Amino acid sequence: MLLTACTSGAETSAGSSTAENNVEDSITGADENQSGPAQEETAPEQDYEYPAEEAGPVREESRLGYAMTYDPTVFTLDDTGDDQDIYTYHTSETLDGPVYIAIQAYPDMDAQTLAEGIVLQSGQDGVAAQDTYFGADSLDTQCVSYEENVDGVTQVHAFYAVPKGEGALLVEITGYADLPLQIQAKLEEMTGTFQLL
Repeated sequence: MLLTACTSGAETSAGSSTAENNVEDSITGADENQSGPAQEETAPEQDYEYPAEEAGPVREESRLGYAMTYDPTVFTLDDTGDDQDIYTYHTSETLDGPVYIAIQAYPDMDAQTLAEGIVLQSGQDGVAAQDTYFGADSLDTQCVSYEENVDGVTQVHAFYAVPKGEGALLVEITGYADLPLQIQAKLEEMTGTFQLL
């Protein structure tokens, strides 16, 4: 999954299985440095069935200068903000925390400066921007990932600062620890189709 893939500098394009493994480890709490026999932990399967609607995927070509495909049966798009699009996971299933992808345009700030700002915003020691790849075209990006406890829920945030002209787009992916595999797969499908226009 993509939420913490950048913590190990993994590639996060559509065909990346390394990123999935790194994020699953981070989200499920597996530690690469643990001693003793390796225990495979995975996010819980959820009995929720997705809506039977056959709406098909929708390719959003945003006024912000990117395109991404999403499933409108489980994500709602709010593109009413001036410089922001938010894709919120929304079904009848009960979630432990918010799940969304937010994309913001920063036309006057380069990706490196944007990533450094996210590091400072995290307020946490040990958080750093890392070089990685993102989207369908394996775009060179700066990634910042961290966790925080909000009302007893460990929220996981991954920010990808994608260079665009003189500025950047910031892709924020937010979920929570032990996010169900079905939701992880939906997030990966979406970000794997991300392209600059």
